Amino acid sequence: MTPEEILHTAIEIIERDGWYQGDLDDGDDKHGAVCAVGAIERAWSGSSQAFGALYWPDERREAIDRLNSHVGSYYGGIGVWNDHPGRTVEDVILALKKAAAS
Repeated sequence: MTPEEILHTAIEIIERDGWYQGDLDDGDDKHGAVCAVGAIERAWSGSSQAFGALYWPDERREAIDRLNSHVGSYYGGIGVWNDHPGRTVEDVILALKKAAAS
């Protein structure tokens, strides 16, 4: 998958399975609600718990880097940004779309 495909698939996953704050997922790594990073992990690996894997393809790294470039001004990066009080699923999807287009 290209970084763009990973990011677009992450959007589809959030739209289908739901968005989550506070962890990578709601306890179901294959079908449950996911945060922004969990959606990217599931998009390329099939599991939102692939975070921390020893092997990350360059395309996955680039997808994360692109999203981070849109939210990285937040102290702590994507996770803190995703979990910020007041953040909405619409904010997350918009950031993923912008990352895919960059």
